[in-house]
Amino acid sequence: MIYYIKGRIAETGMESVILDNHGIGFEIFTTGRVLQDLVRQGKEEVLLYTHLQIKEDERVLYGFPERSDIRVFRQLISVSGVGPKAALAILNVMTVEELYYAIQSGDSKAIAKAQGVGPKTAQRLVVDLKGSFDIGSTTLEADGFGEGTEQNVISETAEALTSLGYSNMDALRAIKKVEGAESMTVEQLLSAALRKL
Repeated sequence: MIYYIKGRIAETGMESVILDNHGIGFEIFTTGRVLQDLVRQGKEEVLLYTHLQIKEDERVLYGFPERSDIRVFRQLISVSGVGPKAALAILNVMTVEELYYAIQSGDSKAIAKAQGVGPKTAQRLVVDLKGSFDIGSTTLEADGFGEGTEQNVISETAEALTSLGYSNMDALRAIKKVEGAESMTVEQLLSAALRKL
């Protein structure tokens, strides 16, 4: 298995990037959002964590700059009826944190906004992954969302906002905008997040 590829960006396309690693060009498919970030950053050399998909006579590499993204990509394609293209479409419109909260709160409508992902597929993702969906605690911590009690406060606040009619993604984005969210109570964070909406 190819864990990651580090190389110089030879070219970028609409769906993939070609990394030159010691004279060998690896085509790696990823999301439009990742491609935009790579172009915007203008880095000569990048590292992408990869997943090799083998299907009959076809071998395709998918990759992301973050380990959490490739972990989530693999979890998504493990669900029956969800292929790599659908997984990329989901990760193109949602961050892994937004997807995590959508799955935990049962917000299949947010997932169904991804191109090519219908309501039934989105519901299947929620049912199959709820309770077992793992994005890694380091991802949440990097975004200012800690473990244990702090994580419960974030989850409860997100649930409260969705019960008020806000989408899961809007709720999460508002919470992320609140400075010092990790040290607040649910009531304090809810009040602060509402002011961001």
